[in-house]
Amino acid sequence: MSSHTKNTTVYASAVMRKLSQSLGELPPSLRKVADYILRHPLKAATLTIEEMAQATATSPAAVNRLAKALDLGGYSGMKAELVATLQQMVSPVDKLRNELAQRPGGEFGLHEQIQSASSNLATTASNNQADAFEAFVGCLLEARKVYVLGFGNSVYLAGLAASTLVPFCKDTCAISMEGGNENAAYRLAAITEQDVLLAIALPRYSQDTLQLSRFAHERKATVLAITDSPASPLAPLARHVLYAPADHPVLTSSNIAVLALIEGLVAGVMARNKEAVKLATELTESVMSYLHVPGDKFSRK
Repeated sequence: MSSHTKNTTVYASAVMRKLSQSLGELPPSLRKVADYILRHPLKAATLTIEEMAQATATSPAAVNRLAKALDLGGYSGMKAELVATLQQMVSPVDKLRNELAQRPGGEFGLHEQIQSASSNLATTASNNQADAFEAFVGCLLEARKVYVLGFGNSVYLAGLAASTLVPFCKDTCAISMEGGNENAAYRLAAITEQDVLLAIALPRYSQDTLQLSRFAHERKATVLAITDSPASPLAPLARHVLYAPADHPVLTSSNIAVLALIEGLVAGVMARNKEAVKLATELTESVMSYLHVPGDKFSRK
């Protein structure tokens, strides 16, 4: 990948790397500011120091101290870095949220949903590097066993990821389906350094997901994370991370970007699996008798 391509991703920029790398070492007030910038990089570039302090429930002094801690001189230097990195980008979700706020009836329709989804998908493309995606695919293919984890709303996404990866990986299972966190822990107990844990967590993050991911990390397994930003508590536990922005003008979080990443990973695994065409054909043939095929006079009624 060329250096130019790397620099087009939001989290690959120098200022965002500094923020994510220093996050765990910052005092609480400075961490709140850094966390906000990592979650809202586009909006952060437009705020004054007073607005940033208000948005993060800190103070202008804390915002300025963060900038100095990052060797950016002060807030004006940090803002200049953010603007230089992000000036070509806009946030349609923020625009849509502001537009909805002006509607007295609070209407939300299909057009707004498509706008929001399109924004998150576009941001997913700009927030992830191709080599991170390739690393995900390689780890999934090489693993002795792939465990897929997600609680809360992510449990359904984890189930989808596991079921669609099953035919094309050596061994795949969703560990967070039936029985709750206790049974998930039992299923994960045998994980080794030859295995992969694919963990999915969006705001508001499940403590169980974090705890089990930490366990897998301590067992030397490869942890792959799909989460919303480097500020996510799941990100430091993972060897590789793909970022799925979860912004939505109405809902707590959006799943659109996660679904796109799951589909992309399954397609990537299939494309690299030499047996994929044969596997897909066998899978289709095995269920044909249960399907209605238009024009087939022998189809079940």
